[in-house]
Amino acid sequence: MKYKYKILIVDKEEEELSTLKKRLEQEGYKVETTKSAIDAFKKIKGDKYHIVLIDIEMPEMDGLGLLREIKKYDSMTQIIMMTQHSTMDKILGSLEYGANDYIYKPFESEEYVMNIIDHSVQKLERWREAIIQIVK
Repeated sequence: MKYKYKILIVDKEEEELSTLKKRLEQEGYKVETTKSAIDAFKKIKGDKYHIVLIDIEMPEMDGLGLLREIKKYDSMTQIIMMTQHSTMDKILGSLEYGANDYIYKPFESEEYVMNIIDHSVQKLERWREAIIQIVK
C-alpha cells in the first residue's frame, strides 16, 4: 500500500535529498523534495503529504518552526525530524510540537530510516482502519 503515501523531504543538503528520494521511490512511495522550509510549507498547503521528513537546521525558517506550522495546518501529517547536531531544547521542542520521530544524521543505515518511515505508515494505516470502522 506504500504507493498511496506521499512523502516530502525538507533538507538543505542535496545529497541527503537525492539519496532518500531514490530509496523511498524504490520502495514505492511518491516523493517530493525541497531545500527550503518556506517552499515546503507552500507545498503542504497546496497538496496532501502523509509523511514529512524535516532537517531541523534550515535557512529562512528552522525545522521546528516548519513543524509547528504543519501541525497547525494538518495535525495528521506524520513528521520525522532529522539533525546532525541536537540539543535537549530541540528534542523536547520536537516532541512538544508533535513530531512523530527523531533521526540523527548521518543515518545509521538506510534500513534504519526505512523502519522509521514504515512505523509512520503503520500508524496512518491504523487511523485509516479506525475511521473505516466508524463509517461502516
